[in-house]
Amino acid sequence: MAVIDQIILLQDVDNKLFEIKKLLGDLPKQVQELTDQEEGTKNSLSEKEDSLKATTVEINSSETLIATTQNKVNILKDRLIDGSISNNKEYDAMMETIDYEKNIIFQKENELLALMETKESLSKEIDEDKAALDGIIEELSTKKESLNTKMQEVSEENNALKVERENIVKDIDEDTKNQYSQIYEAREGLVVSEILDNNCQGCGALIPPQIVNEALAKQIVFCGTCSRFLYKSEN
Repeated sequence: MAVIDQIILLQDVDNKLFEIKKLLGDLPKQVQELTDQEEGTKNSLSEKEDSLKATTVEINSSETLIATTQNKVNILKDRLIDGSISNNKEYDAMMETIDYEKNIIFQKENELLALMETKESLSKEIDEDKAALDGIIEELSTKKESLNTKMQEVSEENNALKVERENIVKDIDEDTKNQYSQIYEAREGLVVSEILDNNCQGCGALIPPQIVNEALAKQIVFCGTCSRFLYKSEN
């Protein structure tokens, strides 16, 4: 089979494959985007849940430290009034210790307040992420079902066309295949044009007699205006 005949067949197969792709629409893209969103949301949710656990541990630790320090302050205050302090020097030292411990409590209470705010914010974000994830999973399931239904409808034809395409292109040289691909993209699937009445049916340009004769001989020739492959029927 002449190369130009193979190119004509290839164009026909590619156009049929394109129609199948068009039938599927942007469902494959939507499924992929939703799959990416699902993965991203799950990762974000996992990170926030880990942060919430770590924050809760810090809160418990801070509350324990505050309670322990407050108990120490209470004990020191009791010593101030139980007669165990015998002079001003001991009294001043005790007050200094109490002030020091109170400062620790003050700092930890501020840290605890910030931690509680962080915990509340994380809990809210986690609830929002879970709700978003449920919506993504539901939508993804619907899109996948639609895609699978359409894929089943065209699967047999799609696979057969791919096999046919492989059989066609294996005997076409790389340069010609590259030219074909470039023209296919540039001319929206109309790669090959017939010469009728010495005109290119793709763009209407007049084809020189020599090119017409070469096309009749099934040589690879191109339209000088639109760059499409040309062929000429013998009839």
